[in-house]
Amino acid sequence: MSIFRSLITLSLLMTLLTIVLSAYIRLAEVGVGCHDWPACYAQLNPDLQKGITVLTEQGREMAHYGARIAHRYIASTLGLFIVAIFVISLRQGSARATGVAVPIAVFSITVFLSLLGYYTPTRSNPMITMGNLLGGMALLGLLWWQLLRHTVDVGNLTLPARLRPLALLALTLVSLQIVLGGWASANYASASCPGLVQCEQGMLAADQAADVFNPLREIELDSTGQVVRTESLGLLSMGHRLFALLTAGYLAWMVRKMKSAPPLRTSIVALSAFSISQLILGVSTVWLELPLLMLTLHNGLAAGLLLTTINLLHRLTPAAGSPLPGPPQ
Repeated sequence: MSIFRSLITLSLLMTLLTIVLSAYIRLAEVGVGCHDWPACYAQLNPDLQKGITVLTEQGREMAHYGARIAHRYIASTLGLFIVAIFVISLRQGSARATGVAVPIAVFSITVFLSLLGYYTPTRSNPMITMGNLLGGMALLGLLWWQLLRHTVDVGNLTLPARLRPLALLALTLVSLQIVLGGWASANYASASCPGLVQCEQGMLAADQAADVFNPLREIELDSTGQVVRTESLGLLSMGHRLFALLTAGYLAWMVRKMKSAPPLRTSIVALSAFSISQLILGVSTVWLELPLLMLTLHNGLAAGLLLTTINLLHRLTPAAGSPLPGPPQ
């Protein structure tokens, strides 16, 4: 394996580990899995200042210090690897297996996440949480795409061109589901629907959507520092679950459409495994009242589902300069 591929592989693994650690820290910090659920959920410290890091005296007193230390050092090492990948990518010229936009995007997202890390302790701003989550997922997906395009030869595949739009739609649905899940978590909607199809406020009204899906939505804290959960959060939590069913249903239909293509067998088996596992884990997590480790694994499986969907799209995308496959004769 070349140095370039080794750098991408290591960066990919570190990004995945960073995503899982970040999810664990964020969920644990806001009370997921706390002893008096859900009364102890979403209790934020309004006096917590922006920019407190694990390397300060005040930072050492924060919960889950070990996970924070690991996250900090892994993320710092990852940043150095990304710089090396970026430089090598620019020097590859015409030998680059992806367009120049991919390495530029990888480098830009890394810089963005580094700057955003300063604001990470501010859990009362949903957009900051979303920036960290989606930035990490985007970085993971782009690194995976780079690795696939530099490693796996797709020039000899003869697959119907009609299958590629199906894979694109699958990637779109999985990405939207990750966005919905992240937005529900960032707005502390997890405890609003304790049953699979039952929410605390009973019937959900469609007019609540304007509040809960507002990207500029602000989180209010009461006098004790606990998040004030509005009725609209039930709509957000239930919307995430229903969209998960839609996504799983489409993936099952797509797998059925593609199972007759032997070159895709491994890809669709992996995609099916992650989709089914994610669905089972999601249901189990609700039944067991959101245990911390299971919810952290739920984030990790979401990343795995994203990677398997990208892998399928890669298999259906000809190499640069190769003609698109035509319909079967």
